[in-house]
Amino acid sequence: MEAVDVVSAPDVTDGRREPTRRGRRRRRLVPTVAVGALFAVVSASCGCVPPVGPGTGPAPVDGPAPRPVPPAQPEAPPAAPPTAYPTSVTSAGHLATDVGCADGTSAGALDAFFRERIGPVLGHDYQHVYPLGGDRHLWLFQDTFIDHTGRASSFDQASFAHNTAMVQRGRCFTSLHNGTETAPRSFELGTGERILTRWFWPLGGELHGGRLQVFWAEMAKTADPSPPDGLGWVPVRTWLATYDADTLARLSFEPAAASGVGPMYGFAVASDAEHTYLFGNSFDHNLARQGGYHACPCSATRIYLARVPKGALGAPPQFRTADGWSSDPGAAVPIVDRYHAENPMQPRFLDGRWVSVTRVDGYWGEELAIDVAPEPWGPWTTTTLRRLSPRGSDPLMNTYHAHLLPWTAGGLVVIVSQNARDMPRDAWNRPDRYRPQLFAEAMPPVPPPTSPPQVATEDLTIGEPTTTTP
Repeated sequence: MEAVDVVSAPDVTDGRREPTRRGRRRRRLVPTVAVGALFAVVSASCGCVPPVGPGTGPAPVDGPAPRPVPPAQPEAPPAAPPTAYPTSVTSAGHLATDVGCADGTSAGALDAFFRERIGPVLGHDYQHVYPLGGDRHLWLFQDTFIDHTGRASSFDQASFAHNTAMVQRGRCFTSLHNGTETAPRSFELGTGERILTRWFWPLGGELHGGRLQVFWAEMAKTADPSPPDGLGWVPVRTWLATYDADTLARLSFEPAAASGVGPMYGFAVASDAEHTYLFGNSFDHNLARQGGYHACPCSATRIYLARVPKGALGAPPQFRTADGWSSDPGAAVPIVDRYHAENPMQPRFLDGRWVSVTRVDGYWGEELAIDVAPEPWGPWTTTTLRRLSPRGSDPLMNTYHAHLLPWTAGGLVVIVSQNARDMPRDAWNRPDRYRPQLFAEAMPPVPPPTSPPQVATEDLTIGEPTTTTP
């Protein structure tokens, strides 16, 4: 077994108060092992991941836990050829592979496309989708297994990157990452990635003026909690990257104006006619650092809100308070506070309304919620709450990270991440279990407008107190 470099990350809280203990509906804890991120490092040849025959039942565990993963490069990659897929190098230096086309951009057509191996990509999760203008979109993923030989059939034969990209043009896709066919590296290396020690994961972002800006979470490895107390990493800083929308060349990578993690503003991003809103969440899945699962509600159950002038994602934000807006982040209060382990809302402004999709309690839950609001700060009303099953209702699988695509097709197009509950046992040799699922949901009706009272706020341009409606 290889040595694990463990980072002792700073304690992470929401910076305001301890998790509340007031009464909430407590959801049943689903037995869950596998999640999207991949951490306790062992060699692929250590013998820790035995092959699994049919008929094996689910593992007797109580919550998400780390599991073995291969090193960044496979120890015994399949034999030549080094690539089975034609590649090219873009003007921004990314290795590009045309990976084919879906039958369309509906939920059903995209689900059929993403359920299969996509060129060199065996599996990935935690998808985020950003418009690039016209019929182009950028898809960013976490924790991707890559095999350019075309011969790998299990994850221990594949390379690993903490984030990768796909560019969608119409219904066709091109995968992007740094490095080479035989040594892939992440699309975004941040200020310096160390595989399975310190890395970067994508958050929200938007296109303005021909430039795409994306918030990134800098993550650090920690000691692994025991189930059900979460996962062995924490966010340590929020960054803002700017890319040329045509070439995806990185133009800058700087600490966000609100670069803390309690919460991470930019967890989700959406704009109306006047402002760009930065939704905040702690993105903290290491519940052991907050007293453990049974001491929750934990920090990730709370959603905060900040705003900047439309398109000015790097500007100092104003923060939503109990009675308006303030430049003081310490005055911020949650706009939504619910569930037990986490509330990973992903709001968008679609068809003239604020709408959000949430995988209730993330890894620990089993339901999907759709909410609508007249304003980004709410009030948010749940219009759909239903059980969310993995593809084919596979009892060995779990779902997490629901995300709305930035277009409608007669309704909402929802994509969720999937994995086996016990990844080493049930997905290592079944990469199809580690691929997202897409489906359609009805668009909620436009909520009636609210009549907010006059509230104190500060002018975003000159910073002088004024009295306005929010």
